[in-house]
Amino acid sequence: MTDPSAAKANRQAARLRAVLREREGRVQELERRLIALESSTTVQFGRLVAGAARNPKQRGVRLPRELYRLWRKRHIPAVAPSVRESERVQLDRVDRPEDRLLVSQPYDGLIVAGILGREAAAALGERARVVPLHPHDATIVLDSADVDLLVVDAAAGEPGGPWAYLGVPGMYDRDRVLDEARRLARERGLPLVLWGEAPPPTLAILDWDARATAFTQLEQLAPAGRPAAPAAP
Repeated sequence: MTDPSAAKANRQAARLRAVLREREGRVQELERRLIALESSTTVQFGRLVAGAARNPKQRGVRLPRELYRLWRKRHIPAVAPSVRESERVQLDRVDRPEDRLLVSQPYDGLIVAGILGREAAAALGERARVVPLHPHDATIVLDSADVDLLVVDAAAGEPGGPWAYLGVPGMYDRDRVLDEARRLARERGLPLVLWGEAPPPTLAILDWDARATAFTQLEQLAPAGRPAAPAAP
């Protein structure tokens, strides 16, 4: 193995170890939340009522007594699960573009997280790797995906797509997810870009780092040192 290949393999191994530690940290956080949820009064109340509904003859008789006992314990503070300082996960920060995780499909160009319509997704897909965000998983994907910027298509809200009616007054569920995705992007330091022409007023008034109608404008927002994707034929 040549020296450059060995150095690349070492960087990939370091990145994989960092990703593994990050996943372990997420598992620990989920375990803490699950313990807190299991001990919550709301969950216990639901279980008691559901159990009585499934077996009304036996458990239905005990339901008032069990609910009263739960009501009496409602003000008892729950002991929150804790993790010792030695068990806290320390994540490695990888700021160099050459240290990007390369596993199954190596890619050195621009990687875009997108709330996109069909045409924008196809256009960007010719020059960049697109990580599509959907209303049901946008925050989860954006929180963990290795991307360079967040692009929101002005036409994403057209009927027929997963983001149909985004930007239409009254569609609060779409607006809520978009707001949460923008917040996550700000926390991660990802540029926020509004893509396309004639965006609806509800999108146009939001705070954007840039507006773009051409891929070259996105390349200017890419992290320093990230190689540009090859030009489309």
